Amino acid sequence: MNYVSMRKQVVLQHVMVCFGIACFLQWIFFELFTLGKLGSNAECYAIAQTFVVLIVAPYLGAISHRTQLNSDSYLLTNLSVRNQLLKQLLISQIPILIWIFLSSTFSFFYTTSSLIQLLQTFIVLGVYSLVTGTLGICSARIFRDSIFGTECTYVILSILIGSPFLLMPLDRYFQSIQEFIQPTLHFNPIIAICHIYDGIDIFRTPLLYELTPITSYDFSYPEWYLIGFWFILLGCCSFVLTWLISKKNRVRQFNY
Repeated sequence: MNYVSMRKQVVLQHVMVCFGIACFLQWIFFELFTLGKLGSNAECYAIAQTFVVLIVAPYLGAISHRTQLNSDSYLLTNLSVRNQLLKQLLISQIPILIWIFLSSTFSFFYTTSSLIQLLQTFIVLGVYSLVTGTLGICSARIFRDSIFGTECTYVILSILIGSPFLLMPLDRYFQSIQEFIQPTLHFNPIIAICHIYDGIDIFRTPLLYELTPITSYDFSYPEWYLIGFWFILLGCCSFVLTWLISKKNRVRQFNY
């Protein structure tokens, strides 16, 4: 009984710390985006939510995988390893998923977001949570370290988010970068929010207009569900890779 009580207390503390960090990051990003005039309060709030999820979810995934590797239940049959990975992913993301729900509910009363926009944002952020959590698990398994795994995921996400700005060198050597623009937008997690909130033309805001060459070309923001599909595909590939690595090395996982 004491063990159960202590376990519940640890879980509660873990959830509270996650909530506290997420709320603090939400406030910081919201203030920065509002100061940068990236959109209305509703739009800046949604973008801030996205950045919070992309920061917190990979770390939760990486930490949960390290914890799971220390348990004997992980070293069962291949099917059990796959099921255990899926279970661990879902459990690890519960705190951030609850936070997404609560912050979205708060946004409904604090901003002018419509119910449809909030539902679409909730779906997108939920997908981002599970996918980036899977990336965190996969990276932690590859590097055999939760911190390196989290950092690797951050690098991948930074490249996806910053891809429109990374086109600047290409613009110097190619007559046109038109064919590169749409692919970079399809894999950019921020663009889904831009499509949900139709008023956001984030790259033509005063803060970002001069930082990327794509504003000189014709482009359109992809549908939010298309970006969600590409991220789901990325998450599935990461999950399969993690399962294959675990399947191959399951005998040696006692030493991990």
